[in-house]
Amino acid sequence: MKKRLLFFLRYYVFWVLFFVIQKPVFMLWQHNLMGDVTFVDFFRVIYHAFPLDLSVASYVTLVYGLLLCVSVWIRPNITKWVSHVYTAIMLTIGLWVMLGDNGCFPSWGFRMDRTIFIYLTSPREVLACAPWWQWLSGGIAYIVLMSGWMWLYGKWVGISNLQSTKQSLQRHIGITAALLFISALLFLPIRGSVTVSTMNTGRVYFSDKQMLNLAAVNPVFNIVESLSEQSFDFNRYTFMSEEEADTALNALKAESLPLAHDSWLRTKRPNIVLIIWESMSANAWEAMPRMQEVSSKSIIMDQAYASSFRTDRGVVAVLSGFPGQPTSSLMTAPTLTKGLPYISRDLQKQGYNLQFYYGGDEDFTNMRSYLTNAGFNHRISDHSFPISDRLSKWGVPDHILTDTATTTILKRWETIKGPTLDVVLTLSSHEPFEVPATRHFEHPYLNSIAYTDSCVGVMIDRLSQSPEWDSTVVVILGDHGYPYPNGVQNQEPARYHLPLIFTGGALTRYQTIHQVCSQIDWIPTLLAEMQMPSDAYPFAKDAIGTSAGWAVYAFNDGFGLITSTGLTVYDRKMDGTLHEDSIETRLPQLKAYMQNVYEAIRHLNE
Repeated sequence: MKKRLLFFLRYYVFWVLFFVIQKPVFMLWQHNLMGDVTFVDFFRVIYHAFPLDLSVASYVTLVYGLLLCVSVWIRPNITKWVSHVYTAIMLTIGLWVMLGDNGCFPSWGFRMDRTIFIYLTSPREVLACAPWWQWLSGGIAYIVLMSGWMWLYGKWVGISNLQSTKQSLQRHIGITAALLFISALLFLPIRGSVTVSTMNTGRVYFSDKQMLNLAAVNPVFNIVESLSEQSFDFNRYTFMSEEEADTALNALKAESLPLAHDSWLRTKRPNIVLIIWESMSANAWEAMPRMQEVSSKSIIMDQAYASSFRTDRGVVAVLSGFPGQPTSSLMTAPTLTKGLPYISRDLQKQGYNLQFYYGGDEDFTNMRSYLTNAGFNHRISDHSFPISDRLSKWGVPDHILTDTATTTILKRWETIKGPTLDVVLTLSSHEPFEVPATRHFEHPYLNSIAYTDSCVGVMIDRLSQSPEWDSTVVVILGDHGYPYPNGVQNQEPARYHLPLIFTGGALTRYQTIHQVCSQIDWIPTLLAEMQMPSDAYPFAKDAIGTSAGWAVYAFNDGFGLITSTGLTVYDRKMDGTLHEDSIETRLPQLKAYMQNVYEAIRHLNE
């Protein structure tokens, strides 16, 4: 009995140590994102993270405790073998979560959660997220760490010299009952309390520095917790009554009063070329000399913000004018996307002919079903190109994509009677930023942006030579921003700042607009000039024809509101504001906005 109890305690401490050590490892690994942290902060993170680490260690040890109970009745060699295999499996899971979490965090900006399973359905795209040497480094790190932790387990913890008792049945039952009782005690740290409140990730949040809160999160617990939540948790984002939410949101909308202005389009039914630029950030403007040229003959909104942080959210925001959500992706739910509004469908009703161009896999994150619902029956994707053209890990690089798109668009303008909508989604400025071009910038992200900038520039040059150019408007915007420069965090507006450019021969004037707006606002802005209604897009507004602007962006389980008077950022896990510098509090309006977003999703499901 005593020997089994020692094994149990050592095993528990072993796993607590495994998870505790990951906290300073994360902080050191992400040192360029942590900002100014002190030596004391390391201990503060470990201290506040400890209950969550105890909880996960308890889950793992619970199975081991049950094995010790069974060991009273079976042969020792079976117990030892099962113990080793179980520990190796748990360590493998724990180490790969740790390595993957740290590897993804710089671009994701949040600790690993169920989002990873969305991307695991497309292994090629997962492999494309990092260069080969990072995967090789991860494999080597796993082997080294696995060897070290298994050695420690075998040396200090592993079951050895354990014999099944040859005592009476009553003694067997007594030892089993005692071990079951000790194992049952693990439910206390698993739950985290004896009240109705149970353990959750939000309990480790302790600082006004978000990176310290994120460092305290146990990624294994975070994944399990996110899997247990509903994909669209309406109750989680219900903060007030429907009447109160409507009142607060209407107060925000009322600030954007109609503003008289001269028309800026020479035709009411122009050809439209929409370029959705992967990871386009206003912070990378220095790497876009061609767009700087283009902007001199454009209407450019230099205070535009992306609605969310991933392509599957960004494409829905751009084509449906529907805001991104903190913990869910509409694109992955085909039954819901059928009910969304689509600028493509609206234009199709006006006689527009549609085509979509993408150099990657259109089945990634259910994009095919979304585009089909959007009316794009004619699409070009990676399988439309010969294998020799699929030069990048993500698929076809942008110079080939834009060349094919340009050639196709020019032919469409010659042969199709009536206006056209052509949507081009680039991909080369996605991690790992490997592009077939001369290196102009040391930072790989900037270099990839410069490459795509040259591709889009050539595309516009070619299109501008067509007689149809004077009847064409080109819209250029990012699907989402990027955390550049290093140190930009996921909850900060800089993460979502992007240019929104209207250009083309159909424009009658050029100007730079400094008013805050969202990427989803491009739809009502253009529809207003085309004298088409935009009532189907209640979360978007005409960014040129209104007197005041604002934008909402969503990050992992949080969201922010940018207005002319300041910034409000709310984090749902900690149920509090990360930032509030508005002249008057904007939190009720921000909460009302996201509540209405989820209420709209609820109606999509009806």
